[in-house]
Amino acid sequence: MPFPAAPLPASYRRRPREMFGGRSKPAAAPAAAANGGVVVPRNFYLLEELEKFEKGAAGNGMVSAGLTDPEDIFLTRWSCSIIGPQGTAFDNRFYSLTVVCTDQYPHAPPVVTFQSRINHASVNQSTGELDVRDVLKPGAWESLTPQPTIEALLTKIRDSMTSQKNRSKQQPPDDATF
Repeated sequence: MPFPAAPLPASYRRRPREMFGGRSKPAAAPAAAANGGVVVPRNFYLLEELEKFEKGAAGNGMVSAGLTDPEDIFLTRWSCSIIGPQGTAFDNRFYSLTVVCTDQYPHAPPVVTFQSRINHASVNQSTGELDVRDVLKPGAWESLTPQPTIEALLTKIRDSMTSQKNRSKQQPPDDATF
């Protein structure tokens, strides 16, 4: 049987503010976004995206992604793939890409570099780096719906392969790399 709690002497019954010499601070509130919402940390977005790809809930089988290094706690470097759309010069080809999410992600697009050689109007033919802003024309990174994600970007890149300026471009051999 527990002992009943004895009342505290008056000297111990202080309000929290008095206990620390009047210097108590209120609990920190979550950071607010410019539009009044709560700012979600970058890693939360990336963890959610990683989980979707790992469970097969993202990409519809045509795009895939995962961490380059499973020990990367900052979720920065991703190995991705795109299967080219049918009825184009990219038909059933497998393209490997590296996606690097900077500290600005998801507010700024990641850096995308093709590992597989590809003839695409938005890809630098010396380095394999994709001009993300060019692929997203006329929209912008922020206009990807429902929110900008690696999956949405990979899907947009795949869709750009069907555009008039890309669909008929002669492609290099399957095993060619940058």
